[in-house]
Amino acid sequence: MTSIEENPFAALLQEGANSDGVPHKLVEEVLLFTLNKASSSAVLCLADVVVETSEEMLSEDLVAHALFERLMLAETSQYAAGNASERAMERRAMCYLKGAFTRCGLIQAERKIDCSKILALILNNASTCMRQPDLFAPQSFGAQWMEMFEQDEDEHDTSTQEFLIRVTCKVMEEVEPIEALGALKAIFYPVLTELQKNIAKLNLITMKKNIFWILGYFVRDKRAAVLGELLIDYTTPNPRASGSEYMDTLLGSLLCISILPKTQTGKYEFFQELSINQTDDALWALLSHHQQSIFLLVKQLLVLSPETKKKTLQWLGNCLDANVPRGHLWSSINASTEQTAHSTSSDAFMTNLTAVLVRLCAPLCMPSLKVLLVDPTYCAVPNKDRQAKGVSMLRAHTETCLLTSEEGEERLTAEKYNFVTEIFYMTHKCFELSNIPCIERFVRVLRELQNTQMAYGEVVNSDPNSEVAKNLFRMIRDQIQQVLSIKNTLAEPTNDMYLLKFFEASAIWLTEIAMLPREIYEQCLDKRDFSPQLFRNMELLSDTPPFVAPYMQSVPESIIDNLSAFLNVARKLNGEQYINIYFSAHDAFFKMIILFMGSSALVKNPHLRAKLAEALEFLLPSRIMGSHRKTFVSHVFDNHPDRLKVVRSLLNVFVSIEMTGQSVQFEQKFNYRRPMYAIMEFLWTKPEHVQCFRDLAVEAEQNMDAIEPPIFLRFINLLINDAIFLLDESLSNLEQIKQLQQAQANGDWDRLPHTEREQHMTNLQHLGMLARFDNIIGRDTINLLKLLTSKIKSIFCHNSMVDRMAAMLNYFLLNLVGPKKERFKVKDKKEFEFDPAQTVIEISHIYINLSSDESFCLAVSQDGRSYSEQLFSYAESILIRIGGGQLIGDMSEFAVKVARMCAQYKEEQELLADAPEEYLDPIISTLMTDPVVLPSSKVTVDRSTIARHLLSDQTDPFNREPLTMDKVKSNEALKQEIESWIQGKRDAARSNS
Repeated sequence: MTSIEENPFAALLQEGANSDGVPHKLVEEVLLFTLNKASSSAVLCLADVVVETSEEMLSEDLVAHALFERLMLAETSQYAAGNASERAMERRAMCYLKGAFTRCGLIQAERKIDCSKILALILNNASTCMRQPDLFAPQSFGAQWMEMFEQDEDEHDTSTQEFLIRVTCKVMEEVEPIEALGALKAIFYPVLTELQKNIAKLNLITMKKNIFWILGYFVRDKRAAVLGELLIDYTTPNPRASGSEYMDTLLGSLLCISILPKTQTGKYEFFQELSINQTDDALWALLSHHQQSIFLLVKQLLVLSPETKKKTLQWLGNCLDANVPRGHLWSSINASTEQTAHSTSSDAFMTNLTAVLVRLCAPLCMPSLKVLLVDPTYCAVPNKDRQAKGVSMLRAHTETCLLTSEEGEERLTAEKYNFVTEIFYMTHKCFELSNIPCIERFVRVLRELQNTQMAYGEVVNSDPNSEVAKNLFRMIRDQIQQVLSIKNTLAEPTNDMYLLKFFEASAIWLTEIAMLPREIYEQCLDKRDFSPQLFRNMELLSDTPPFVAPYMQSVPESIIDNLSAFLNVARKLNGEQYINIYFSAHDAFFKMIILFMGSSALVKNPHLRAKLAEALEFLLPSRIMGSHRKTFVSHVFDNHPDRLKVVRSLLNVFVSIEMTGQSVQFEQKFNYRRPMYAIMEFLWTKPEHVQCFRDLAVEAEQNMDAIEPPIFLRFINLLINDAIFLLDESLSNLEQIKQLQQAQANGDWDRLPHTEREQHMTNLQHLGMLARFDNIIGRDTINLLKLLTSKIKSIFCHNSMVDRMAAMLNYFLLNLVGPKKERFKVKDKKEFEFDPAQTVIEISHIYINLSSDESFCLAVSQDGRSYSEQLFSYAESILIRIGGGQLIGDMSEFAVKVARMCAQYKEEQELLADAPEEYLDPIISTLMTDPVVLPSSKVTVDRSTIARHLLSDQTDPFNREPLTMDKVKSNEALKQEIESWIQGKRDAARSNS
């Protein structure tokens, strides 16, 4: 035996013999080396390196020294005893220790042998490797861990995971936390860097499943939460990073993998076939699986520890803030689109991030409805209080909210904000910055595609083999690829189901916070927690809740905007593949829309309320007014307890668009009106909703002189305004189109320079687009007037309304059937949606609907601008030609009645022609019948004239001072004077005759 002088390890042999050490046999089985040259085991013999011994028990210190020497061996083959296995020959220290750890666990489990001492030695040495890797140079422990992660894909084999956790815990035990985290980062950052490089080369199809498996090692076990912290630290860019820099992180590189290109200017990879309606179930499945995998990773980071949760929420908050410019991408005229595209994250990144967040919101949705724990004051927290109150979103306090607060007013805030509140607001912000710009891009590219297809059609007809035709065809192919890529990303069914449930929960939450009773709010005030807590599902008793809580000043407009945008695009993209299945959501959407759409006390912005009307259209159960929506069943308009509120709510928002006090483009206004017409046409098929219209008309007639003009009166006044404007615009454009078409047909364009020809073609296309728009909306407006007058008559014949109604109808009819109708006879009327025959039939119906009222017949006859005795003769001859023969009998009867009244009117006019100036209305120069004095200007006008003016403009027309109908004073003396003068004229006429 070796002496102590010859070998310092020899002294350790005596300790092994005299104490409870480690069995030599166990060392051979677990560590795969022996100190006994006579051993027959297929292991390494380290007798010459450490000390030779045949003792059955070895001291712990001896085994520890032997193990350390084993790890330091640069070459193992020269120590192989007999037929040593590959595992015994392993030179990579961490791989060797992991193997020893696994063997130790198996032996302990199978033979119930106590291996704690040898296990401790393995972990001590692994910790040393992690903390002092330079001792083992040139070994790369990062590469060794990576290899172990890649080899271990069996979810039932947890040995690598357990080894990683135990080693990490050992490192954390032995040094200070900051030092330990630094040591772990030194080993694992290269692993994550390598992983990120691999991810950058992959796409949705080539994505390897082991990527998420490897990342899972860092987040699976709460015992080593520091690994999750390491991962989130690695994937976090600097605090002032731009949106595009988030794409360059590890998590960002995963979020960039989608159907869409990774970068905003990248190449589209999928849908290279020319088919505009193509969907790809296989791609959908891959996208859904990928989004689910990222979600599980982020979820694990959130639940791993308070520190990883905090850092993950910070990552999300900072990332959203860095991408705020995306919200202005299509509306801002200052920011260059190219510049913004390079400074923000791509559509692929952002839509995937929304998919992750909306999955995190699953517990907020039905049936658990944790959304009721969301606090509505989140966006009131100023920046200085953000950290103290647990608000991770930056600049949330700058959001535009449903109601405005006074300058300098401090809004209510809660004591602290929970995770549910954070994730709710983050998801809405992300949808606003991802899906809405993506939807706008989709609409823009679709429009460009239609224009390119039109241009291609024209070129192919003249020169199909030209370079221009080939270039246009290439453009069409590229644009179709873009359209299909965006459409399939937005329409992926699994994600859409999550979004639908999330927006249903949002609708429930909005309704609950808006209808919170005052006494409950006061309890919230005491607790400094304003979440609704319970699902009260209260009935809507009025247009606006009796109590509107001050916290509505802190609810972002974007929540309603997002919900409207989602409903508007969902059925356009997907048909009813999921909205039809998920039936219960209809109730929540319907109630929220009815409540907010008609109430300026809840939503200040009328444009936002108009978007809700657009969203409501998508709950219509049948195809309405040329809509591309398919038929599907909806019960809300028949069975919802609040269904009878819908008519008043619609009229409120219809009128509010006009009364904004802002400059609203006509086209925008009519875009808002279009879905409202569709809804009203549908409601007219339901008797109980028709009765709601009739009740509002009666209410209006009873309150004609009210301070606030009745809603129904303002509504029909706007309908008449719209109809006049739209027909005028349409006829003007059609006249210009005819002139251009004639010039083109006569060859006048051929003699012009190329640039002028191009200009004329552009003008023709632009005028055609305008005429088409005006004709579509104008047709809807006339149709709605026809429906209304079929059941409601007297208010249209009220003295403040009847003259305009009659003048409008006469003007329309004269232009469409009179001698000048040829001016509007353009080629291909269908292209411009111009259907004069149908419009004449609709107008005839309105005449007949109101023909029983004497004042209407008189007003028709008194219209000096458009009425003549021939007007209805023209109409009858046209009706015979266009298939309106069934109307001729009623129209003839009406014409006779009007002609008789016209004769009487002319006689009366001649009689009263010399009326004194003071008897005439100063605005329309007709004889006053009910003179009233305006309070501020002291001018006397006819009551019907000022009533009509105040419907559109509540100011005195002579000095612009505010004015309401209740302020005008009847001029009884003048009225009696006029009546006496008229009577005198009549008496004189009778005496003469």
